[in-house]
Amino acid sequence: MGPAKIVRMVATAAAVVFAFWTTFEYATLLMVILGLGIGYFVEAERRTLYLVTAIALVGAASGLDAIPMVGEYITAIFGNVSTIINAGALVVIGTGIYEKVME
Repeated sequence: MGPAKIVRMVATAAAVVFAFWTTFEYATLLMVILGLGIGYFVEAERRTLYLVTAIALVGAASGLDAIPMVGEYITAIFGNVSTIINAGALVVIGTGIYEKVME
């Protein structure tokens, strides 16, 4: 198990835990740091898929509130995943720009 898989597992666990533990004031900061780590490990051939996923999660994260009883929690989890993925997207975009400039 490599570092990329460990970071992804910790980020997934953080997204779920912080959906229920809403009083932790550094939750967003920790998720952004984990997202930056995930973005660092995205392979070059998967960058486009990663960016499309980031865009799709922004819209999909808020649309699940209507589900009775669990919609609030599912929305919080997907919102946290969206935060993590969007932070990683910054690294993916930065890496793409860096590679284009250095050609």
